Amino acid sequence: MAMILDVPEEIHLLIAEHLNTRAIYSCIRTCRSFYRSFVPRLWSDLTVKQYKREPINADLVRANTHLVEAISYSSTLTHDYYTIVYPRLHTLRLDTFYEEEKEPTYLQVTPLQKVEFARHHPTVRKLIYHHKNTLPREFWEVVETEWKELESLEMFGNVEADSVDSFWRLLEQVRGSERLRRLAWNVDDVAFPARIIMDAFAEGCWPDLQQLTIGDATCSDQDLAGVLGAVTSRRLTAFEYAKGKLGPLTYNCLRERYFGYLKDLNIGRCTGVTSAMAQEILMECTQLVDFDAPYIFVRDIVKASKPWGCTKIQTLVVYIAKQPDDEAGWDGLVFEQISKLRWLQSLDLQRDPHCSCFDEESRPEEITNLETLDLRLGVRFKAVANDNSGGNERDGIADIRYRRACLDDGALEGSVVCMWWVQGDCKR
Repeated sequence: MAMILDVPEEIHLLIAEHLNTRAIYSCIRTCRSFYRSFVPRLWSDLTVKQYKREPINADLVRANTHLVEAISYSSTLTHDYYTIVYPRLHTLRLDTFYEEEKEPTYLQVTPLQKVEFARHHPTVRKLIYHHKNTLPREFWEVVETEWKELESLEMFGNVEADSVDSFWRLLEQVRGSERLRRLAWNVDDVAFPARIIMDAFAEGCWPDLQQLTIGDATCSDQDLAGVLGAVTSRRLTAFEYAKGKLGPLTYNCLRERYFGYLKDLNIGRCTGVTSAMAQEILMECTQLVDFDAPYIFVRDIVKASKPWGCTKIQTLVVYIAKQPDDEAGWDGLVFEQISKLRWLQSLDLQRDPHCSCFDEESRPEEITNLETLDLRLGVRFKAVANDNSGGNERDGIADIRYRRACLDDGALEGSVVCMWWVQGDCKR
């Protein structure tokens, strides 16, 4: 009989991709063979310094650079770490953790030292920038001339004005980049320059751009629709509008151009998104894999002209609510619709439309007094004999391995929910 140790090392690496760090630590302590197979996975995506912890020793990092493919550098690392060269590096994250500004080593590394670090890593394909100090023009010139494989460029958090200027100088310099696939701008208190982006698209820049994230709440509906309408590739697969109001012009542009391409759509923190919009997206976006929306009415799901077409969806985040005049039994129809999403892996139905994302402007009248559709079971589940769990009990919604529910009140709603979770093959 074949044993796990007989499996090729390449298969071990594939298994490791689906394990968390704790599980990998357990594997490497099992035997020498597992140690050789699973240790590379620990180093492949490395965070050198965790929040409120000491960084990994620079010499230890230097001894394992041949295993590192993605790395996170916090803003408190010293110059010693910027002298390390990673021959296989493809993802560089320059992060700032909460309250790091109080640490004595905060931003000790100069911008010119970061330039040298960038020069020694021409293999980088993804850059995420979240440091506050200024990156000089020389840094972006290195990116333009030596980072030939750059595919993703992201700016997040709070940055200084000079850093913003540098970022847009980079866009001026890499307008001819044919590999850029993702552009993200989610910087606090700095407007998204929609006109510059539209001009770049008009010149045919970034012909392969397929993912766009905008976090500027002040961007007008007209400008946002203009940016989406000007995308050179004409096949946007991922769009996130992190905050602000999603207006009719923007929504119509999404519907007319990209409903057939969108796989990831995150508009959950936007105002202006109606229940009818969310329902239409779920019906028409057949390629959708991840969807985050503020809310949807039970009535719109039940009264829809056709079922949801997003049969490939894996993650759904939406607040489902019912109105006072909803008919009895509609809850069950909602459960039945969700149970048809056979690829669903993550389901979050507790999104509260009264969260802080609506603080900057008045909440829409139609959601000010919503009655929430409670999709949680007020029951205690017991494992049946087939589960071999020794009769352990747990509160809340059952995993799919639980095949029987002991209902405290015998309510029909509880039975419907239980059968939905079991027969629909959904996971929490």
